[in-house]
Amino acid sequence: MLSTTEERRPALTQRQQEIYEFLKDKILNRGYGPTVREIGNHFGIRSPNGVMCHLKALEKKGLITRESHRSRAIQLAEAPEHRLTLRLAGDVSGDGPLRSALPDERVDFASLFDSEGNCCVRATGHAFQSHGIMNADHVVVNRNQTPSERDLVLVSSGSIVTFIADSQRKPEAEVLGVVVGVIRRVG
Repeated sequence: MLSTTEERRPALTQRQQEIYEFLKDKILNRGYGPTVREIGNHFGIRSPNGVMCHLKALEKKGLITRESHRSRAIQLAEAPEHRLTLRLAGDVSGDGPLRSALPDERVDFASLFDSEGNCCVRATGHAFQSHGIMNADHVVVNRNQTPSERDLVLVSSGSIVTFIADSQRKPEAEVLGVVVGVIRRVG
């Protein structure tokens, strides 16, 4: 049995389906859509106009939306519901009951994924526990942000790459990025 989305989906050519799946993969897994050039390179379409024809067809069929004159402005028309948000169940303080959140309150983690300056590194070992970073954590760093004294930064000094409070950074250490988040899978 088809879902209502599949029942309403307009007929696509094989190439349109391939391009739509490529767009969907990039948007869902990378957090933003590909450029026209990326699409062309991936599918061997030499002309940007050739790519644009496919995008216009997908837009006309209601599968994507685009903002003109903006790079990476392709969005899925039916965005996956709450892809980068989680329902907030409440606040935990450790000295009382769970304080409930509003029934529809959500926490949006999109800012960790939607900045082009963001990337992540995986921490290995236990050297960064004093900074709250554990073995196998994915640490999100922004390469474009200017650090302040309060920030934790990823730095390179010679062949050593480490995390350190910016206030303790030596002048010769190159800042690779400011820590903006830590993603930890438990269990």
